[in-house]
Amino acid sequence: MTGPHAAGPPVPPEPERRPQAGPLPSYRPEALEQQFPFYGPAWYDAAAYQPAHQTPTRPPQPPLDRWFTSEQAMGLAASILICVVTVLSWATAWSDWHSYRVFKLFRDDQDKLDQADLISGSLGIVAALALFAAAAVFIVWLWRVRWNAEMFCRGEHRFTRGWVLGSWICPVVNLWYPKQVVDDIVAASDPRTPAQVETLREVPGTRLVWAWWLTWVVGLVLDNVAQRSVLDGAAELGDLRQNALMATVSAVSTTAAAVLAVLLVKRLNELQMRRPWTPWWAVAPANPPFQPPAR
Repeated sequence: MTGPHAAGPPVPPEPERRPQAGPLPSYRPEALEQQFPFYGPAWYDAAAYQPAHQTPTRPPQPPLDRWFTSEQAMGLAASILICVVTVLSWATAWSDWHSYRVFKLFRDDQDKLDQADLISGSLGIVAALALFAAAAVFIVWLWRVRWNAEMFCRGEHRFTRGWVLGSWICPVVNLWYPKQVVDDIVAASDPRTPAQVETLREVPGTRLVWAWWLTWVVGLVLDNVAQRSVLDGAAELGDLRQNALMATVSAVSTTAAAVLAVLLVKRLNELQMRRPWTPWWAVAPANPPFQPPAR
């Protein structure tokens, strides 16, 4: 076909335009944190995700084997056994005086002497068993409140957790290590101690702990001296009277230590119940810096 309406030559189609390859996107972890806050550091902040009116749930860091627990029941059991030990210490002192009187009045009556020895020996065995039971329950209670104290406060304790038991059974050091263990637990449990304090050495010990420990050591030393005299065989009247006197003084000191120990158990349980059950890693640092309270 010719003329103005004749078709022109065919136009080839334009080739498909593909986007040119550019650099690969860089890895930006902050973008992932904004998109998925679950992976962000704030996930470990219990205060940021927990309503104020609820008890904070357990954060996954740092890993722990247990959470806060109330140790009032264990403390009550320890207090009851401590009271039993106190009663038996007076019974032991009475048996020493009874042996002294029997030996003074019936020195030639072997049956009465044997009966007095039987009473004294039986009470000694019962008192030893009660002391062992009270010590075991008290140390278990102390171990568990130490767990709570380590979560209340970041401050470093003077001894590792194993010394909660070891401080009582290691010779020589058992005259002051247990007091320092208790001092650190009381300091970390006190609501006045900031959660982020670096060390507990700066916190002074309480007068209650000092009084309890001094009376306990005095009673322990006197009781050991009296027991050594019995094992050596006090066959003289004066020796029996001296043993009875020392047993009486030991019972007085043990009673004072027992009363103070019961008050200490009650006081420490109250401190841990009054302090909010919030772990130290979920608490902001104190501002201004911590000033140890006077005790």
